Amino acid sequence: MKEKILITSATGKTGFETTKQLLKDGYPTRILVRSRNAKALELEKLGAEICIGNLTNANELNSALKNITRVYYCHPFIPHLLQNTKLFIQCAKENNIEAIVNMGQWLAEFDDQRSVHTNDIKASYIEYEQSGLNVIQFIPGFFADNTFFVTEFAIQLGLMPLPFGKGKNLPISNEDLGLVIASLLKNPQSYIGQRLRPTGPKSLSSQEMASIFSKVVGRKVRYIYIPEWMFLKAAFMFAKDFGLDEFAISQIRHYMKEYQANKFDIGGATNIVKAVTGKDPDDFETIVKNYVNNSPYKKRNLFNWFLAMKKFMILPLQPVPSVKALEKYNQ
Repeated sequence: MKEKILITSATGKTGFETTKQLLKDGYPTRILVRSRNAKALELEKLGAEICIGNLTNANELNSALKNITRVYYCHPFIPHLLQNTKLFIQCAKENNIEAIVNMGQWLAEFDDQRSVHTNDIKASYIEYEQSGLNVIQFIPGFFADNTFFVTEFAIQLGLMPLPFGKGKNLPISNEDLGLVIASLLKNPQSYIGQRLRPTGPKSLSSQEMASIFSKVVGRKVRYIYIPEWMFLKAAFMFAKDFGLDEFAISQIRHYMKEYQANKFDIGGATNIVKAVTGKDPDDFETIVKNYVNNSPYKKRNLFNWFLAMKKFMILPLQPVPSVKALEKYNQ
């Protein structure tokens, strides 16, 4: 019998891909979700067992952990990560969980962070170390996925407006992240106690990413640096589409500053994806092709150009909270 595995945040970027991979490999998988939304139902059709609950509720956590051997714990992008992680650790000990893959963060490796979410992650590592549980800290950097809210502008307008400055990144696909997590859950023993930083194969500047977009979409795509005030307007304009709220945006604001400071490029590429899964990580061109081919905006015509141009022109008019108001979430 294969071990039964619990995936939290199963409709998120990594949880969704991890669950699909585990089900494909025949592992009985339970998903802890807050509602039976479209993505949860998609996973249920593939064979996942749905458990409705919340990471902030001990009774619901214990119910989700019953008869579970291994867990992927991915705290959602909401406040109080440290407090909720302490609760999860308590419940995991009570349920004799054999191994945990915890979603950490590369920025938590640095001491000079302003994000409360990042600093909670850093503090949670100590809680795990003191718990006696078998834990693998999974610490990716900036996902390739975070670049693709500009896909419509790139295809229709030839523009890639992003707040990345002169920073570089090692973009990694959601699929590779999920594949690594699933592999760790299937065979955790060799990695217990380690911090693993998976990356894409190559460090890229924003201009290099724009060149790859150009190649894929068949037109010149130009990177445009947008300042913080414009980024915040874009974040709030597209917040609903990408599941963001004021807390998430308040944290991403600080991540953009770290991107500009080149923190995501420090350390260079790693071999974690290949070492854990046996597969080379997808390069950025492969990832871009996947997003463009699945984009509702992939067809270039006058109507789609007009819609993209309309969004681009009204972007500066988007009302947003002040930076001072956002910083209230960062205390």
